[in-house]
Amino acid sequence: MQAKMPTSDQLAAWEENLNNRSVHIDVDLAAIRANLRTARLSSSGSKQFATIKADAYGHGAVAVAQALSPSVEDLSLSGDLAATGNQNNENYADGFAVVSVDEALQLRSAGIQQPILVLQGPQSQDACADMLHFNLWPVIHDMNQYEWYRQHKQRGELRAWLKVDTGMGRLGVQPDQAIAILSAQDGIQWMGLMTHFACADEPDNPFTLQQIEQFTSVCAKVERGCDLQQSMANSAAVMAWPQARADWARPGIMLYGCNPLDRDLPEGVCLQMAMSVSAPLISTKVLPGGAGVGYAQTWRCPEQMPIGYVALGYRDGLPRILDSSACVDVGGALCPVVGRVSMDSIAIDLRPATDARIGNMATFWGPDTSIDALAKAAGTINYELLTSIRGRRTYIN
Repeated sequence: MQAKMPTSDQLAAWEENLNNRSVHIDVDLAAIRANLRTARLSSSGSKQFATIKADAYGHGAVAVAQALSPSVEDLSLSGDLAATGNQNNENYADGFAVVSVDEALQLRSAGIQQPILVLQGPQSQDACADMLHFNLWPVIHDMNQYEWYRQHKQRGELRAWLKVDTGMGRLGVQPDQAIAILSAQDGIQWMGLMTHFACADEPDNPFTLQQIEQFTSVCAKVERGCDLQQSMANSAAVMAWPQARADWARPGIMLYGCNPLDRDLPEGVCLQMAMSVSAPLISTKVLPGGAGVGYAQTWRCPEQMPIGYVALGYRDGLPRILDSSACVDVGGALCPVVGRVSMDSIAIDLRPATDARIGNMATFWGPDTSIDALAKAAGTINYELLTSIRGRRTYIN
C-alpha cells in the first residue's frame, strides 16, 4: 500500500518543529514596552514608529506589534488609532516600520490598525495598489518608484513619505531630486520627509550634524517642506542627537534592549534586554590533558578537565567563528566556548561549573548575559545575532 503524502500544512509544521529543535528563545514583551517608553521620553514629544522589520529583529513581529498595540476595548474608547495616532498611552507605538509589503500585510492580517511605514516602498508598479488597499504608508526612495506613483490613476489617494539620501549612500533620492519632486504639482499626497543616519552611533562624529543640515536645507527650499511630517532619528539618534528630534522617531534596536551607541548609554538611561537564548547540555565528559576538542583539533585541553556539549550550533544561527573570549552562562558561571562551533552543538569548558549536569541550560545571551560580548567574540554586531538565531519562542508578558 502506497504511503499517503503529507499535506503542505503538515510539512510546514514539521519544518517549524525541526527548526525549533531544543533552542529556547524567551521574549519579554514587558521589557519591549519599557524600552518604548524610554524611546518616547528620550525623543521629547516625537511620535514613535516602532521598527519591527526582520521579524522584529528576531523577536516575532506579530507578537511585538500586538504587545505595542491597544486592545479592541481600548480602540472602542479612543476611536480610530490608525487615523488619529495614539499619544495617550506610552505603552503603545504610534505606528510601525517594516521593510516590505509582505511584512506589512502580515501585521494587517493580525489585526494591527496603527499606521505602517513600509521602508523600501513598492517593489513593483502593481504593489502600489496594495499600499492603498491596506492603508500603508510607503517610503518612496527611488525615481522609478516615484514614476509609478506619479502615473497611478489613484495617486491623489496614495499617501507616501519621501526619503532623502543626505549622506548615508544607500536608499533615498538626492536632495535636488527631492526638491524637484516636492515642488511638482504631481497630485501625490505626500505625508512626510525622512532620512537615515550613517554614523549616529558615534556621538563624536560630526557627519550626523552635516546630514541634519542637509535635510533641513531640503525642507527650507521647498515651500511645503516645513508642513510635511519629518522623521530622522533612529535608535542611536534618539539616544545621542537631540538635534535630530522631529515629528516621528524610528527606534529599532533599542526596543529590544540593546545599546545602539559605540559607548555606554547616557546617564540615567536604562534599557531592558528582551530576548534570552539558551540550550541544554546534552553531554558531559572528562578529557585528559592534551586531548583535542572538535573539528581540526584547534583547541586542546591544558589539563584533565570536564567538557560539556550544548545543543546549539551554526544551523541555529550561532556564528561559526568565535574567538577565545566567547562564553555561555551555566548556573551563573561563565564557561568558555572551546574548539570550533559545529553545525548542531558547541563544546564548553566546564571547569567553572563542575556541578553541571545533562539537561542544565546554557544561556548565550539575556538580561544577565551580554549579547555584545558574544557578538564581539564572533566579530559581528548584536543585530546579526538577534536576527539570525532560530528556536522555539516563548513570550513573557
